[in-house]
Amino acid sequence: VNELQIAGASSAASRSNDAYITSKVKANFLGNGKFRPTDIKVVTEAGVVFLLGLVTREEADAATEVARGTGGVQKVVRVFEYVVPPAKK
Repeated sequence: VNELQIAGASSAASRSNDAYITSKVKANFLGNGKFRPTDIKVVTEAGVVFLLGLVTREEADAATEVARGTGGVQKVVRVFEYVVPPAKK
């Protein structure tokens, strides 16, 4: 699915709000225990949060739920590359 949208230049207020949303999502990632926050990049544009990273499907699902539960988020777009978790010994 192509999530690209053509839009005009964003306002300073919109960029500021997007930066605030990104900060809130990242803060909510901390202490979650289901994934490492440093493995996931968060980018916000017009209230739409893009999650990027090299993660397992379970980690992607957990990060998506955290992002969706963050105030101000209009939509979450997953742009993950999935890896297979190492076998437990």
